[in-house]
Amino acid sequence: MITISSPQYVWALFTQPLTTMLGASLAQIQVTFSLLIVVQTFLSPPQGFLIDKFGPRVLLSIGALLTGVSWMLAAQASSLTGLYLTYGVLGGLGTGIIYVGVVGHVVQWFPDRRGLATGLVAAGYGVGAILTTFPIARAVATVGFASALTSWGIVFAVVGLLAAQG
Repeated sequence: MITISSPQYVWALFTQPLTTMLGASLAQIQVTFSLLIVVQTFLSPPQGFLIDKFGPRVLLSIGALLTGVSWMLAAQASSLTGLYLTYGVLGGLGTGIIYVGVVGHVVQWFPDRRGLATGLVAAGYGVGAILTTFPIARAVATVGFASALTSWGIVFAVVGLLAAQG
């Protein structure tokens, strides 16, 4: 959960550089964020079905890789469509799989404490923002947004993949 909060919480760090690079308006760039949220939430039922069918380790691994790769590919996007498909759609798929998978899994682990368990999961989502916002902001300021997207995409993919094995 820590690794998938950044696509939502640090999105604002990328809007200005993206508007400049793509020559797009802020409204056009913001469609990317809307796509991320819509895909993350509205595809939750089929993602939950896949998690039940194939197991959380496999799907959480896929989700972690999709989330990381979405940032790496978004760093290379040269059009709004490319940004929409990478950060928005691919990122929404990855973060949605992880969110549904972790919540579904934790309530199975703690059937007598489901509320507490899901609360801790939600807290993990918030902790991700605390842990990553300042380092990502620093990376954007020092190496540029494309390098920040690439390097942090790798971090998210590796950390998420390792966590999914636990």
